[in-house]
Amino acid sequence: MIEQARDDLLVKVEGLRTWFPVRGCLFRKRYVRAVDGVSLSIPRGKTLAVVGESGSGKTTLGRTILGLIQPVDGKVFFDGIDIFSLSRRQMRRLRRRMQIIFQDPVSSLNPRMIVGSIIAEPLKVHHICSTRRERNKRVAELLLRVGLEPSHAARYPHEFSGGQRQRIGIARALASEPDFIVCDEPVSALDVSIQAQILNLLKDLQNEYNLTYVLIAHNLAVVEHFADIVAVMYLGKIVELADRDELYSNPVHPYTASLLSAVPRPEPNRKRTHVVLTGEMPSPINPPPGCAFHPRCPLTRRIAAGLSADETTEVISQGERIKVMKRCVEVSPLLEPMVDNPHHYHACHFKKA
Repeated sequence: MIEQARDDLLVKVEGLRTWFPVRGCLFRKRYVRAVDGVSLSIPRGKTLAVVGESGSGKTTLGRTILGLIQPVDGKVFFDGIDIFSLSRRQMRRLRRRMQIIFQDPVSSLNPRMIVGSIIAEPLKVHHICSTRRERNKRVAELLLRVGLEPSHAARYPHEFSGGQRQRIGIARALASEPDFIVCDEPVSALDVSIQAQILNLLKDLQNEYNLTYVLIAHNLAVVEHFADIVAVMYLGKIVELADRDELYSNPVHPYTASLLSAVPRPEPNRKRTHVVLTGEMPSPINPPPGCAFHPRCPLTRRIAAGLSADETTEVISQGERIKVMKRCVEVSPLLEPMVDNPHHYHACHFKKA
């Protein structure tokens, strides 16, 4: 992982595993391995973006870091504190510093509560304002800060547009004066023009309050604009981790290269090489042995084509028999630094230098 000085780290994750048991298995227990051995660090005041296909474990990782989901193994340190060693009362006190902005601004707001009550709820829970007058004043300040009017506090969520509802969600997250916010695809349900406004608002808030973000996203163009560090997840594991500029200019893992090749660019005359992956992501209940990406990896197929039969093996991918490197099937690659760049990590048997 990209290490910083200990004083600069706000969040540190070590060997995190979040598995969910599958019901109805009579003979042996089976698990959905949503997060499977993730380690990373997030510097204070920076944004870590977590990208990958649907089902790769991004949201589960974010919620586990917040302590909303209990892992089966691993540790999460928040400002040096192991959050899973805390009692319920201690965790409630720490919760004030950790918040989340949900993907769906409709279902994340209580339709039976007016906006003022929704934003004031964290103020009551954490005893931030002692009187109703102070709470109302703070709610009005938060609404103004996110681009809404204080009079909107008397309305219900259904009276607002999607972008306005997301601003309400941001105001609620800011109410407890947090240090760390998980943004779970905060703009994916919004129009493109509104996405830019929300992202600019989040960036301004980060600069103003020195916030630390985890941004969960599909849109790699958004990540390029917003993130400082990028972690690429595939089937519960991080396969590449680097600073944003380094990862976008020099993607090492074939999965990262395929994701970046699909990003639309406003350059119609420029020739680009698209890396098209075959098939779909395997089930996290029964992941492939070795490197989980090998059934879809174009790199291992290309290299295996020029090797002897002793160094290759055949596997079945989407009903098709393909030849891949034997090492990719037998050994799971570790997340290791590049030889020429110790801050660029990737989990692949190739391109270690």
